[in-house]
Amino acid sequence: MNVVSREIAEQEVEKWLDFKRVRPKKRKDMEDSIKELIESFEEGILELDSATHEIKQNLIWEAGNRKFLTFKPLLTVGASQRRLQSVKSSDGHAMISAYVSELTGENSGIIGGMNTEDYGISRTIAGFFF
Repeated sequence: MNVVSREIAEQEVEKWLDFKRVRPKKRKDMEDSIKELIESFEEGILELDSATHEIKQNLIWEAGNRKFLTFKPLLTVGASQRRLQSVKSSDGHAMISAYVSELTGENSGIIGGMNTEDYGISRTIAGFFF
């Protein structure tokens, strides 16, 4: 059962992408990810704070007593590099986890303890920061 209409969900995703200044080509290349975000907004899993452009992910399964994660809308190269220092570039899973950790401000133990359903949505959000 949807919490918000498809139209509202699409508008929320567009607001977020516009704030991030995601170019049209990248939006086209990431159509599947955008559809996943829209569906997650429809279901109430994701919410957008219109003032800060932060995305709140309501977790399906608690992770380390966390019921939700809040994602920053923007990320600097320096911030991502600090989090990625201890990650091997060949370990894609660890790199994505490091991005999710930096974007949410949560430690790697919380991110590593996420259920795969929740992590999949977090991974989709993080994909827009590569």
